Amino acid sequence: MPGRRGFGDESWRLAQAGDGAGLHRAADLLLEGDTGDLRYDGHRARAFALALEGRVEDALAALNAGWTRDWPFPSAFAADTARVRLLADDPERALQALALATRGADRLDPGVPELLAEVALRAPRLRGRVLRVALGGGTLRLRLRLALAALRRRA
Repeated sequence: MPGRRGFGDESWRLAQAGDGAGLHRAADLLLEGDTGDLRYDGHRARAFALALEGRVEDALAALNAGWTRDWPFPSAFAADTARVRLLADDPERALQALALATRGADRLDPGVPELLAEVALRAPRLRGRVLRVALGGGTLRLRLRLALAALRRRA
């Protein structure tokens, strides 16, 4: 699965840069002649592009279209839902998705700490809820890591 993560990270990098055209091209390439291995990554890239265009419902539908029984894990899917919500400038709903991603998770998408911090940065009124989400699930070590990441970006 390392390849999946690599494509996923590149899609998120393009999304953060606001490169909707690049995301659409990546989605086309990943989905063209798809044998199933890159299906989610293609739909994920498409979802990020649609979110940048303000088409949130279409973005969520694209993300959902790529989800299979095997991949991604529910916590990773919830983290990607949070990414779509952040791209659409909806930090409150992003936080709701992150709450689902962290609840009871022993393992998280590696970007969750950054996403929680981004929610706190974009919507300071949500900082208390961000900390509750960070401390609400997973191992003690994971909860502390999430809380520290969210607090670090407060300034």
